[in-house]
Amino acid sequence: MFEDPRPPIDGALMIRRCEACTILLAPDTSACPDCGDTSLTWVPSCGVGSIVSCTVVDCAPHPGACTGFIPCTIAIVELDDGPWTYAWIEGQPPDRGAEPVRVRFAHEEPGERYPFFVRCAA
Repeated sequence: MFEDPRPPIDGALMIRRCEACTILLAPDTSACPDCGDTSLTWVPSCGVGSIVSCTVVDCAPHPGACTGFIPCTIAIVELDDGPWTYAWIEGQPPDRGAEPVRVRFAHEEPGERYPFFVRCAA
């Protein structure tokens, strides 16, 4: 997962927009796949989307922990804005595309924020 170091705009998930062709792109994009331009700006996303695919992986509950792994769900989320992004899913994920998910942020350390998604009903 990526760490989003930019200050949030009203708690929004920040995505990229190509200045040349205005297509919206995933947060970790460095060049536009359509036109190849690297002039990308940060814009707020609506923060809502649907799960395209997900899988459960075993994760250490704390950095450096080597025992006590816990199951975590990682997913590809298609944002309503258009781009797809990788994200952690908190709680039981909905069936693929069955229910929308909304972004939330974990604040592990001061100044850091990590996006994850929850069911919109949560």
